[in-house]
Amino acid sequence: MNASLLRRFLPARIAVAVFIGVLFLFPASAQVNTKVFQTGERLQYKVKWLFFRLGTIVVTTHRIPDHPTRFRVVLKLDSNPDLFFISLHNRYEGIVSSSPLRSEGLVAREEEGDDTLITVYAFHDSLDQVFMEQKFEKADTVLKSELRDSINAFFDGPSLFFLARAMLQIDTTIIAPTMVQMDLFTTDITFSQHQEAISIGALDDDIDTKELHGKANFEGSTFGGFSGEFTGWFSNDSAAVPIRAAMNITLGSVILELEQWSRGDWKPPLVQEEECQNQPRSLSR
Repeated sequence: MNASLLRRFLPARIAVAVFIGVLFLFPASAQVNTKVFQTGERLQYKVKWLFFRLGTIVVTTHRIPDHPTRFRVVLKLDSNPDLFFISLHNRYEGIVSSSPLRSEGLVAREEEGDDTLITVYAFHDSLDQVFMEQKFEKADTVLKSELRDSINAFFDGPSLFFLARAMLQIDTTIIAPTMVQMDLFTTDITFSQHQEAISIGALDDDIDTKELHGKANFEGSTFGGFSGEFTGWFSNDSAAVPIRAAMNITLGSVILELEQWSRGDWKPPLVQEEECQNQPRSLSR
């Protein structure tokens, strides 16, 4: 793969979709956990491929003033400046509703050579419509524009990130209608309720997590060739913070790992020594 393709399809770019993927077909008794939303939350992840740190992902969340159930979620993806063959600085800003849990809009800014590709989704609830547009910023050239009818919910990076967290404690398998490059696909996810002790470099003690498994039902150049099965580990508490994720992309297996966090007085739930002896343990340092 040449340098230009790597710049366009950096594996970090898929991280937005990797912790996630779920369906709006909830069991009738399901109680979605909206406590995962907290204004001022900041989560930082490192993206690792083989022995290389490919980049950094930062996710921030803020409540929109005068809208108690709407949040602005920003995901920033930056490549490792020490890797000469990669240069990427992308930003995904989504408006996420916590009730009902869904996307209400997205503005994505992705580097494409010397220009920036801007993708916009705007959901019109009362009309069951989504307006979508892609254009190059510098060239001021619209690539495509579409108004799609008969859509009452869809998910993108920011909204899927929270939907997976909100569903973590429910023992079920669900499917998300996932918007990718202005087209709808699906992503399956199973919340197994399996607990596992996870080790990360930022802490000396293991974290109590719950594991989920998913499958992305799209492939090709989209998201750096991300497709197929993936696994995520989330903190086993009401915050359901993504701790670690493993997935497959064009370059091979990629690991995402939490390295910094700020969420009020939240601390990762640690595994007690006697519990650790009885739980499967995953090392990621």
